[in-house]
Amino acid sequence: MKVAHVFITMPVGGAEDLVLSILRHSSEEQSAQAVCIRELGVAGESAARDGMPVTLLPLLKGKGKRFSLAAVWKLSRWLKQECIEVVHTQVYNAHVYGVLAAWLAGIPSVMHHQKTFNRERRRRWWIMRILSRIAARQITLSDQTRSDVIKALAVPSDKTRVLPNFVDDSIYSPSQNRDALRRSLGLPVNAPLIGGIASLNTQKNHAATVRMMQALQKRLPEAQGIIFGEGPLRDQLQAQIDSLGIAGCLKLAGNKRPIVPWLQALDVMVLPSSWEGQPMVILQALACHVPVVSSRIEGNTAVLGEDDPGMFGLDDDAAYVDHVHSCLTNPAFRQALIQSQGKVQDAQPGFASFLNQLATIYQLTTADRSPKPPPTPCPHV
Repeated sequence: MKVAHVFITMPVGGAEDLVLSILRHSSEEQSAQAVCIRELGVAGESAARDGMPVTLLPLLKGKGKRFSLAAVWKLSRWLKQECIEVVHTQVYNAHVYGVLAAWLAGIPSVMHHQKTFNRERRRRWWIMRILSRIAARQITLSDQTRSDVIKALAVPSDKTRVLPNFVDDSIYSPSQNRDALRRSLGLPVNAPLIGGIASLNTQKNHAATVRMMQALQKRLPEAQGIIFGEGPLRDQLQAQIDSLGIAGCLKLAGNKRPIVPWLQALDVMVLPSSWEGQPMVILQALACHVPVVSSRIEGNTAVLGEDDPGMFGLDDDAAYVDHVHSCLTNPAFRQALIQSQGKVQDAQPGFASFLNQLATIYQLTTADRSPKPPPTPCPHV
């Protein structure tokens, strides 16, 4: 079965990492490729350099968000030319182009909801309702999001399935020698090291991490922080760091590919987001045995559980500082955090289980199609 994962672009992100892991384990039975219709993006370029099946199909020009019907039509022609059997989309803009192009090409599509359902963006609801009428299947990360999607988008319950994300444990694993790893990355060997990994946008709430690091410096002056990622708030965050006088202990490191060694080098990973789906970066941290301190929001609790000791209230800056400080200085708290999150990691399905469940969804998707005459043989087979 040939599956195309459609993106506008592939920046550094959880959905992109998930798809790249799927591509990495592609097989003759389930052949997967990614196609970007504006630009490859950081993750796409890195994957292409590694020889992974990522295609640039430059149908959209510039950075504008104006809808292009011509791009939909050209993408549909490409899907037919490549004999794609299922189209899989992960994010909103890709849903719009991928689902419509698949429909024009007579190919079933799967809409994958990588975030919790945003109840405030009602204008998108109506567009998503239209797309939901022509998409064959929908995937959500949790029962709550599935319930939200069924209700808000009027999706039949039998066409919607919960499939939690997975982490490729052949890539994400604990470091065997963290001191040597830190030296190779130019990081201080003995300093407590805090890291945040997320795009520099409002949703990720990095401003809270900047405030946390300012307060932490008064209690643990040797602590060092790094924020990995790029985005529209870079200049604003740097100005905040400079104005608070903490540029010596908190750095904006930009995108790092691969991110694995940088994650393995951390003492604690932080994620103070105001909104998430099922954060891949939390699963990646757990696979690397790096404890996580995160905001108590639906997406984070869906992964770590309501009783996770490393969670703090979204507007509770003091608790954020206390949790990070305790993780670095209080052995009992750190051990409780590691034990709690270790149980979560132990319960995670391996990538083989995830791929098997995904293959079942694809099979159901293609089985839904009405019987048709045998297709013209594909010239690429």
